[in-house]
Amino acid sequence: PYKRIKEKINMKKILSILAVLGCAFAPQIQAQASLADRIAEAQAEWLIKSWEGDVDGSKVSLSFKWVIEGHVIASHFKGNNSESFSLIAVNPESGEVEQTGYNKDGKKNTGSWGPKDEMPFLKLTSKDGEGNSQTMGVGFRLIDENNLELQIFNVDANGTVADFSEFSLEMKSVK
Repeated sequence: PYKRIKEKINMKKILSILAVLGCAFAPQIQAQASLADRIAEAQAEWLIKSWEGDVDGSKVSLSFKWVIEGHVIASHFKGNNSESFSLIAVNPESGEVEQTGYNKDGKKNTGSWGPKDEMPFLKLTSKDGEGNSQTMGVGFRLIDENNLELQIFNVDANGTVADFSEFSLEMKSVK
């Protein structure tokens, strides 16, 4: 009987400790904003659709769509000689909005999303054929409900984004 009483007391201690830990960590877990929350906060819901543009007579398409509602977006880019698929989500450990994808050659690209001059902005790093890292910035400026301007920015070796874009492309919403 003494052994059972001791086991019950130990079990109560363990449950009490778990309850305290649960209370301590639950607010942090609940405080984590979803991707949908982050997009709403940035007033960037307009970006989640399909877009098309033209570069030197070649069609360029870019689409964003929810694949896990509120939490994960799939992105598909297709240009003259390139194509990539990516997933965008909030990293639960850092709270940062991250993107990970692969291009048509199987090369991985990673990026992080945040604001730049009040527009949604992606800092994207990929590797070339020799394994050298290349980073660029991509900004999305809403012109009106059916048009956006995609802006490409230089990013230096230290990760600093240029103040002004080096290239821009107007894209139209695809119905």
